[in-house]
Formats: sequence, structure tokens, C-alpha cells
Amino acid sequence: MASLQHLTNLAEGILRNTNVLTAYLEREGKEAPTFDAEGLSEWDIGEGEVEVRRARTELVDMSRELGDLAVGPREGLKGLAWDCIDNLSLQVVCEFKIAEAVPIEGTISYQELAEKVGVPLLKLRPLIRHAITNHIFHEPLKNHVAHTSTSRLLLPNENPPMHAWVNFWTDDLAISVANVVNAMKKWPDSQESNETSVNYAWDTKLNWYDWVQQKEGLAKRYGLAMAAHGGGEGFRVEYTVEGYPWGGLKEGATVVDMGGSQGFVSFAIAEKFPALNFIVQDTAGMRTPETIGTVPEALRDRVKLTTHDFFTEQTVVADVYFFRWIFHGFSEKYCVEILRKLTPALRKGARVVINDGVLPEPGSVGRVEEKSMRTMDVVMQVTVNARERELDDWAELFKTADPRYKFLNAWKPEKSRMWMIEAEWTG
Repeated sequence: MASLQHLTNLAEGILRNTNVLTAYLEREGKEAPTFDAEGLSEWDIGEGEVEVRRARTELVDMSRELGDLAVGPREGLKGLAWDCIDNLSLQVVCEFKIAEAVPIEGTISYQELAEKVGVPLLKLRPLIRHAITNHIFHEPLKNHVAHTSTSRLLLPNENPPMHAWVNFWTDDLAISVANVVNAMKKWPDSQESNETSVNYAWDTKLNWYDWVQQKEGLAKRYGLAMAAHGGGEGFRVEYTVEGYPWGGLKEGATVVDMGGSQGFVSFAIAEKFPALNFIVQDTAGMRTPETIGTVPEALRDRVKLTTHDFFTEQTVVADVYFFRWIFHGFSEKYCVEILRKLTPALRKGARVVINDGVLPEPGSVGRVEEKSMRTMDVVMQVTVNARERELDDWAELFKTADPRYKFLNAWKPEKSRMWMIEAEWTG
């Protein structure tokens, strides 16, 4: 009878947490997300509302578990096996710019939509109706399509980072994901970043980062997609801003933001800590007229966008060398090399601060958080033959690179899914 009680406990937990959420929204005069075209697409919960945020996380975890049990393991496994079609219908929506062809207000017939995007009706309609099962569009009138709040997120002008994120997955990575098994068979023990499913699928000898810069339009799309990911729950830039004692650095201290793309993280830190200076380094491919960003006017005397490859020797002497979401993109041999290339510029007391993932012990965190981390772990294998790391792995990485690195501490800022990992150069 334990299985029956578990179902009851989940249902009661769902009701309890729903009540916490609705009570908060009513108290604050706020709405919940809906799939209406004009509805909210995300929750509006104050940063300080710890209990409310916890209730929402538990609601998601419990709802999914109860839903899985209601379906049952047998039917659930069948469904999992053909969930790849979810990505297919989304890919069609993106590739043929369906969201842009559907009017913001009102509806469009399938026939008119098919003619507008140049896809035969009998091929298009089944895929749109499949997308509708995932709340992407809806059919308020038979054979007529209209937007939902989800489908509106695919409009490039309304949410450029989300548009880039979805296109990145459905176009640039979809074929690579489909070829992981082939790559595992061809290069079973490789740590090389150019022996991955990306290389197998796209028949290229370039590593992931060089390929990103070469493939037409991908460098800009990748940068926007990473901004979308960085703004997601648990990955927001403010957790990086608030999660490290930047204010404890000496006045005028220099922070080198390595692999910092267009500098959006440094901008955020610099705005809150006006006594700090930032040098944002990235490769030449991220500094072309098409890809380079613009430093806000108010920060131009303290933030510089420069060109540097962190696999070459560092020449800038600084107080902190900061890596956000970098090391998980490289296998062990290359992470060790990155740390070793810093040493010519390091002075005693200099810090290396890494803002990256730390894999949890299985079952030690909520289902949503663990699924996110496990997914990222696999993605690193897909793209660069790398992995996420457990806490002990980080300490060992510094030790392997150079015994003069002293591993200081690692902690996860409140509400963040990313950790702060800190080491000091002892000279």
C-alpha cells in the first residue's frame, strides 16, 4: 500500500505548494503564467521570496513525478522513445519561420499559412498540430492557427536571446545530438575537442569553438543563446554579481574576464562595484564587426573588450582571473593547460575564480535542478568531449595544473545553480 500513499502524498504536496503560490500572487496583485498569447511567459516571484520559490520548485518536481506515475513506467518509456518528435516539430516551426507568419492577433488558416511559408499543407499541418500539443500555437477555430505565449517567444524581435536559443538547438545541434553514438564508436577514449559528434555530423575537423565562428551566423546566435541560458532560473547574472565578495577586492583591482564573450557579465559586476576594472578577453572571432558588442558609455573607462586566446600565455597582470561557464567546455588535459597558461602573469596572492557547475550527488537535489545539470554534462560530451565536475574534481584540477595553486573554497550562492570555485596563487 506504500505506492498508494505515495500518490496521495504527492497530490497533497502539489495542492499545498499551489496554495502557497496562489496566496503570494493574490497578496502581491500578480498573475500566474498562462498560455494565452498576451499572458505571462514566466513567474514573477520576488528574489527575496525564498519560501515561495521553494514551493514552486517542489510543485514542479512533484507534478512531474505524479504525472510520470499516472502514465506508468511502461507507457512512460514508450513516450520517452519517441519524444524526439517534439524537437522535430519545433525544428520545423523555426526553420520555416512559422511564428513570424502567424499574426500576433487573430488567426491564419493552415492553407494560407502553408502558402505563406512555402510548405505543402499536408506536410505542414500535422507538424503544427504536433507542436500545439506542446503549447506552441493553438487552434481556436478548426483549421486556423493562433499564437500562444509560448509561440510568441519564438519571434526574433520580441525575445532575441530565446529565439537564438531555440534555433541553436533545433538547427545547429540537432544533427550532432543524433550522432553521439556514432562518435562514441569512432573515438571511444578521445579527449580531443575535434573528435565529437559535431565533427562526425558536420564532417569538420575544427573544434567546437572554431566551428561556431566559421559557420555562417552561428557566432552571433551562440552568443545570444548563451545570454538566454545565463538569464534562466539558477543561471542569472545577478547570482554571479552577488555570489562572490567582489567588494572585498582592493580599490582599483583588475579582473580579467576570460572567455567573457561580449562582456555582459563584467558589465553587471562593474555597475555594482565601481572601484573595479575589467578586461574582457575572447578570441578574434568574437571581436569582428559582426559579433563584437558595445561597452555601455558609463563603463567605458573601466571595462575593455580585448582579444586573447586562453590557450596562449597570459600577459595581463591582474588581481583576479575570472572564468564563467568555461571549464566545463574542455576535457581534463585542456583545463590543465588553461591554468598553466596563466602562470607567467600570476603574482603571489592572485586569485582564480571559476563560476561553473558542480555535479550533485545523485538524488541530493530536486529533480529539475539535477536534470539540468545532467543534461549539461551530456551536452559537454556532445560538443567538446568534456564534462561537468564533482567538487573533489575541482580541487584535483588545480593540484594537477600546478602545486602552487592553493584551492581555497567552493560554494553555491543562494538561488544559483552555479558554484563559485576559488584558488590562490601562492608563488
